[in-house]
Amino acid sequence: MNGEEQREVPRETARRVLQAAAVEAFGRSGAYVTRDRVMQRANMVDLGTFTAIAGYLQQRGWIAQADPDYGVFVVTPQGVDEAMR
Repeated sequence: MNGEEQREVPRETARRVLQAAAVEAFGRSGAYVTRDRVMQRANMVDLGTFTAIAGYLQQRGWIAQADPDYGVFVVTPQGVDEAMR
């Protein structure tokens, strides 16, 4: 996780972040979204928690093509599907 200590990822918060990313992507997989907009939409302020959650989402295959600090990334088709559940 970018050299950081692994953190426990709260599932509810991870779901909120994934849903916020899908909304920012207008429900289209492959659309680029920015960390700042997703954090704002998910009502998050802690960058460390966001980074841990983004790493978790990437490991699950729900986001991809991420910058090392998750400043920009895309939501995958699987991520959009999961966000809409």
